[in-house]
Amino acid sequence: MIRRGTAIGFSRQAAPGRTEPLRVTVLTDDGAEYEAVMKISTGMELGSEALMNEMLGSLLAADLGLPVQEPFFVELSAEFCASIPIPAIRARLATSCSLAFACLDAGKQWRGWNATDRISSAQEALAVSIMAFDGFTGNSDRRPGNPNLLVRDQEWRLIDHENSFSYRLRLFPRCQPWIVGNLAGMITSGAPSEHIFASQLIGRETLSLAPIKDSWLALSDARLAQYDAILPAEWDDTRPYLLEALEHIRRVRDTIDPCLTELERILS
Repeated sequence: MIRRGTAIGFSRQAAPGRTEPLRVTVLTDDGAEYEAVMKISTGMELGSEALMNEMLGSLLAADLGLPVQEPFFVELSAEFCASIPIPAIRARLATSCSLAFACLDAGKQWRGWNATDRISSAQEALAVSIMAFDGFTGNSDRRPGNPNLLVRDQEWRLIDHENSFSYRLRLFPRCQPWIVGNLAGMITSGAPSEHIFASQLIGRETLSLAPIKDSWLALSDARLAQYDAILPAEWDDTRPYLLEALEHIRRVRDTIDPCLTELERILS
């Protein structure tokens, strides 16, 4: 489900920001080399839990048919950490969990979503599916000021899932999309939870939610058990949070009709 590898080369810090990801070369256990964007536990608000959220978000999004970059588990050897020429980054690595999370580098032909981008009719179904994914998993971090969406022509890639599933940290409003009014923040202009697609999807009469229902109902208990089984031993202290997130995913699946009713309500 997720290939494991070792960091063998450092390029640079990927971008300024809260999580300070690194651009690295990863050698996977099957002998292939990839350029990747890597996150380590040090500097993440939730530590290893944020890495687990990245793992779960990538797996769930892919199973729901949403476009994501290939994820990797990345081992950080002492030799790699010592080779970093920048003292501040070397210090972060020294206090990080020995296993990082990374995604395949999309390349220079991709750019971030911006305010002038428009959702075409061909992108409409994907846009509403992404909005459902974010609303149903409690991800308020795909907002106008921080879209976390890569764009190339008519293609998109979702990135950054570390803020999904952290339900215990957001007591109000809790992520309960099966309750009327729970997703209202996604369409509130200027709110921290405003979604990048909200203003363009509101009022569209051609939206179809049936494919979203089908994709969520296709998530079997056996598949969710595989999400649990893949959790690396290095992140085992995050298992209680993973189990809580899996229970939430089950509840969304089992109450998908009221969840979609709430989504339809805010977009009407």
